[in-house]
Amino acid sequence: MDPNAWDDPEEFRPERWLYKPDAPLYTYGIGYRMCAGWLLANRDLYLITMRLLNSFRIELHDEIDSHPIRGNADPTSLVAMSHRFRAMFVLRNRKALSKTLEL
Repeated sequence: MDPNAWDDPEEFRPERWLYKPDAPLYTYGIGYRMCAGWLLANRDLYLITMRLLNSFRIELHDEIDSHPIRGNADPTSLVAMSHRFRAMFVLRNRKALSKTLEL
């Protein structure tokens, strides 16, 4: 909610991170005022990720360059970052997923 970082800090606009990915992010807070539910939230994120990987096959939608230099979004960076690409989530087993979602 820092007006120095955002033009409209009072508005809920999650898509703003797409346009300013290097903005400071303190999702769970810091120090003694840190979110009490951070451990539960991280475990839930882990379970959701595992469920996605178990239920869907992730396939490329676009061709990507996997060369370690050309395929890097910033070849001068010390960390490899891929270019943006799209992926398709193909359902593995509709019956099993339906059964899971019924619970």
